[in-house]
Amino acid sequence: MLLPRIMVMGVGNILLSDEGLGVRFLDQLAKKSLPESVELLEGGTAGLDLIHLIREVDFLIIVDALNANAEPGTLFRLQPGDLHALSEHREVSFHEIGIIEVLAIANLLDKSPKTLIFGVQPKSLEWGVDISPEIEAQFPRLTELILEEIDTIQLKGTFTSVLSA
Repeated sequence: MLLPRIMVMGVGNILLSDEGLGVRFLDQLAKKSLPESVELLEGGTAGLDLIHLIREVDFLIIVDALNANAEPGTLFRLQPGDLHALSEHREVSFHEIGIIEVLAIANLLDKSPKTLIFGVQPKSLEWGVDISPEIEAQFPRLTELILEEIDTIQLKGTFTSVLSA
């Protein structure tokens, strides 16, 4: 049986403390034993350059800082459409070209994988390379949630239906 290709992408600017949480999180996830069909990618702040990187995967799981005006460390589990609806009310991404735009363009090119986004409300966006303790404390739970998604994708070919972030 051919397993679906899964990419876990961490995005963000590692020079702006919690803005880089997606990239820093991948360091933790890389310590886990992952199936061969799972690829980890540091998307950084690459913006549109990410389109060619995601077109070859079946499932994309994104980890990023998310501005939802919530308590620092709050986890969100969203589909791209949820993120688009949220962005109508506020700027949710801290990047010049956010993941919404990247996914929209990939979709126009018929290259968009099934996508799930795990967002974390940052505490600090100040210059610095350290992640706030409140944010780093969420990494074990985030790891657990993403490993559950990977298992479900491999078993059922879809994301979990439970929205329990």
